[in-house]
Amino acid sequence: MESIGEPTPAEARTALDDIDRVQRAVRDTPWPVWLYPVNAALLAMFALTALLDSRLAFLGVAAVIIAVNVVTGYRMGTPWALPTDRGFLTCVALSGLSVALAQAVGDPSGPAWPVVLLAAAAASIYSIGSILHYRSTRR
Repeated sequence: MESIGEPTPAEARTALDDIDRVQRAVRDTPWPVWLYPVNAALLAMFALTALLDSRLAFLGVAAVIIAVNVVTGYRMGTPWALPTDRGFLTCVALSGLSVALAQAVGDPSGPAWPVVLLAAAAASIYSIGSILHYRSTRR
């Protein structure tokens, strides 16, 4: 049986750098271009479900968003990897906040304009993040 010796500090440092480099490469894998507008449209649709009197539409759109992104991630080989671009992640968080606000202020019998405005904001903010992500992964 062969014994493996302790790595030198230089070997350990190189191994850790390689791990970081590989993780970054996986997280910065370019996404298919079609995924950006599809996600923006789905987020807007998700916000607009606040105008409906049915929770089934809310759950259905949520399931479609998750399914589209997980299936695409599996096809790319990175189903659960979060991108490293902080601008994109910030835009996704702000877009999600817009959707949450739309759900909070949405009332099927009330005025529709706040929900429509928040749905447009969610799609627009996500689209800006998409541009940032596209630019950071296509170098």
